Amino acid sequence: MIGDASMQSLATLGLLASVDRDLLEHRAVALLERLADHDIEQAITYFTPCATVVLGRDRRAMPYFGAYQGPEAIRRAFRGIEIEYDVLRQDIRDMVIDQDRVVTRRVCRMRHRGTGKVMNVDFCDWMRFQNGLVCELSLSPESSQLEELVE
Repeated sequence: MIGDASMQSLATLGLLASVDRDLLEHRAVALLERLADHDIEQAITYFTPCATVVLGRDRRAMPYFGAYQGPEAIRRAFRGIEIEYDVLRQDIRDMVIDQDRVVTRRVCRMRHRGTGKVMNVDFCDWMRFQNGLVCELSLSPESSQLEELVE
């Protein structure tokens, strides 16, 4: 019905989209900060109960390579990474947000706890959100850089 008071104006819809975008940006950054700080328990609160996390693309570079679903499996995977690697600093270089998806490009200054080597590692992270929480996360480090850190 034309002139219906329940219809939303384009300006209102644009404002809602902006709020959603800001929320996703804030949560994506907060999640990556918690992971870099090894605050796994806080990081888990950013996921849906049935979330899936995919780690890496190469088993040689990331021993915890694979898909993990649910809070306990995700917690174990992140604890395993924490045993091997220490994130000394991270810098989120770029972020693209499109509807319920967020892609980040970041650089982490990392130390391998076994070798003691320290270097920068490039990451590309893909996230999908559902009701404000991450339901899918894929962390993809540059495999050759991780391999060099381990050698």
